[in-house]
Amino acid sequence: MTDQDIARNMRSVAHAVAQQELEGLTVPAATTNDLRRVARGEIPIAEAIRNVYARFGNVPIFQP
Repeated sequence: MTDQDIARNMRSVAHAVAQQELEGLTVPAATTNDLRRVARGEIPIAEAIRNVYARFGNVPIFQP
């Protein structure tokens, strides 16, 4: 992954978080950190998804 790829990915994360804020929602810091780690190629997206499910285990979330 190039620096340009990482920069593009980080902008995408920032835009996604900003969109949620525009909708009146707050993205937890742990989730934002996971998304940034994915953007940098440190963890796969599947791990970030598992982390979200684990953090919200008491909330009914559709899980395919």
